[in-house]
Amino acid sequence: MKKRWRILSSVLACLMLTGSLVACGNNTEGSTDTLTNSTVSEVETQELKDWLPDDLNYNGDEITIISRYREGWTSGEISVEKSNGEPVNDAVYERNLVVQDRLGVVITSIEDKNADQNTVVNLVKKAVQTESDEYDILACACYLMLNESLSGTFANLRNAEYLDFSKPWWSQGFNEVVEYQGLQYGVTGAALLSMYRFAFVTLFNKRLFDEAGISYPYDNVRNGSWTLDYQTSILTTFHRDNGNGTQDTVGDVYGLTTGSYISVDPYWSACDVPILAKDEYGEYQFVFDMERLHSVCDKLMTMFYGSDNATYVWPNGALDAEQEDIRDMFADGNAAMATMRLLELESAVMRDMRDEYGVLPMPKFDETQTQYKTLLHDQFTVLAVPTTIGDDRLTELSAVMEALGSESYKRVKPAYYDTTLRAKLVKDPDSVEMMDIIFDNVYIDAGIIYTSALSSFHDAFRGIMTNKDKGNTVTSTYKTTAKQAQTALNRMAKKLNKLVEKDG
Repeated sequence: MKKRWRILSSVLACLMLTGSLVACGNNTEGSTDTLTNSTVSEVETQELKDWLPDDLNYNGDEITIISRYREGWTSGEISVEKSNGEPVNDAVYERNLVVQDRLGVVITSIEDKNADQNTVVNLVKKAVQTESDEYDILACACYLMLNESLSGTFANLRNAEYLDFSKPWWSQGFNEVVEYQGLQYGVTGAALLSMYRFAFVTLFNKRLFDEAGISYPYDNVRNGSWTLDYQTSILTTFHRDNGNGTQDTVGDVYGLTTGSYISVDPYWSACDVPILAKDEYGEYQFVFDMERLHSVCDKLMTMFYGSDNATYVWPNGALDAEQEDIRDMFADGNAAMATMRLLELESAVMRDMRDEYGVLPMPKFDETQTQYKTLLHDQFTVLAVPTTIGDDRLTELSAVMEALGSESYKRVKPAYYDTTLRAKLVKDPDSVEMMDIIFDNVYIDAGIIYTSALSSFHDAFRGIMTNKDKGNTVTSTYKTTAKQAQTALNRMAKKLNKLVEKDG
């Protein structure tokens, strides 16, 4: 067993929380996670323990975790430097100390701040190719990790002794979707804050709703009428032009501000358009419904571009420019509703917003759809272990990951979800109820999280919504794209089956 005593960065350790994650979906339509696990009381949450032996002690062995670091995305997810009085920060700090003391390990965090998030994956890939054991655990974006897993870079976590995938600190929905014939190369859940941060939601400005005489849409959510058609029907009520007849970012007020790039992604899940599912043999199959996506596109084209300039659609910009522009317009009081990831609520811009806002799930396709569904941007973090780690080392690492998950579930989940998200950032009981609906219905589709391996299948919808002058081109676009994706899926299946022969 290797011993490393150096401490990198002045950072203590580890991986952050986000929720309990119990599946309530089925394999025919992806899987739905219950991130809040409302059936577990606070007392039960505190008392729930993992099954790690009490006498585990690795005698000061160093565990090196390499991760991508990006402020606002993964900041505070892998490591914190010290206790500072903030509930989440301190919960992570305390959890790290507990795990290190409990297992007799020193957790070292290497955080790569390169703008290209492929960097951390490439570093681990190179280490595997050169048979280096420099890194123990990789924490990176889900879609990147899953794509690289097809190359045999990572160890099969289903062979790890101390990982109990059935526990609520692991995402059951993710497990169901990515497990393949006894293989699973990544895991996510309560140890990772991005499982919350990357959820797409709808925000609304209470002042603008009051001035327009429109009831807050909470009851619409409750009675199932919070739909694309309803949201579109109220847009023009809020719209005020400054008099020049053009869409301006200052001086006009809009019914909705959104974007034509990543802000289009959540409608795949929200409108119940699955891409991949497992068949009775556990193999991935296309279940894509082009006709339904065509209908979704019709509704979105009307919402985005056919409501008399009542929607301001931001184009894609560098990095997070689209989401930041949406956030800033909404925070300035210039839009009644906005499509955003929850991570934007943590920004100073939103904390300083003068108007009160409410939080809603993304609207359903129509009232016949029975369930609201929440998309996690495929950037959410997943943990993986390089194949250069031997069996003994994998056993130790599985104990570390299990302890991080269980301690996060007990400590960091309440600090983030209850204290920070629901008490500080979301300030009314109705929105707290909406948050539970949002996280009780996180929907995980293999077709989205395996997007790189599938020739970026779902990304083509972004292009359709961006090129508004061409209208609804779903049919012509996806006739070609679906054929390409099927070819890519066949390649992906061959790679997975080879891994089954090797690691199964």
